[in-house]
Amino acid sequence: MNTEYQPNWDFYFTELDGSQASIYLDLGLNRIAPLKDKNYLLTVILTMNDPQENGFSSNGESEKLFKIEDKIADALIEPFNAIFAGRETCDGARIFYFYAPKNNGVKKAVKDVMKAYSDYQFEVYFEEDSKWKQYFKHLYPTNYEMHTIMNRRVVENLRSKDDNLSVPRDVDNYIFFKKEDLKKKFLKEAEKMGYRLSSERTEEKDTEYPLSVRLTKQLPVTYHDVLDFTAELYDLAEQYDGVYDGWETKVING
Repeated sequence: MNTEYQPNWDFYFTELDGSQASIYLDLGLNRIAPLKDKNYLLTVILTMNDPQENGFSSNGESEKLFKIEDKIADALIEPFNAIFAGRETCDGARIFYFYAPKNNGVKKAVKDVMKAYSDYQFEVYFEEDSKWKQYFKHLYPTNYEMHTIMNRRVVENLRSKDDNLSVPRDVDNYIFFKKEDLKKKFLKEAEKMGYRLSSERTEEKDTEYPLSVRLTKQLPVTYHDVLDFTAELYDLAEQYDGVYDGWETKVING
């Protein structure tokens, strides 16, 4: 496998056909996919026996689902040179996605594993997906969903440093724009929301988004607070053909 590849597992929540869904995937595959020697997609759909009302797994069943996942992975990854791309949890189902070379034995390998879990209903499919459409179009997060992942990582890093997340402090936000007039309109709206312009730059070498601003506001940084202020800036930036690029702050202890 490409030496640049580093596993990068994370999760995010989304909505699929009107239902809540949780996606857990290897983001690192984005750097090397599609893999020519793994051009077939194996999909295993497992119906949960005791899902929560929201369609997610219950605490009581989660451990067993993880064991099944591990058993399926062990049966596929080394024996069939497969790679685990991710899983989806939605509407009372746990769905596993693997990419592998063409080999009719992979479906039998899954069925053999599931013989030990006869109380579960499951379906297994093996089909060509040379462009890894299921990974890129279904599993991989949108730009906004990627922001939620990055937000959580920053908050977890602050928490690891004993930051008191609920204490308001200066939070810097970075936004990029294509045109000066749209940037100015954005800044007027952001000012109404309590943000102040801390700095702005023009990067002439960047032909797509040459204009950038740094907006600052006193804000707490609990995960829910971060979701709120990043969402409003993300949406506002989109209205003016801009791109919200994230935030940073100092650690506040005590």
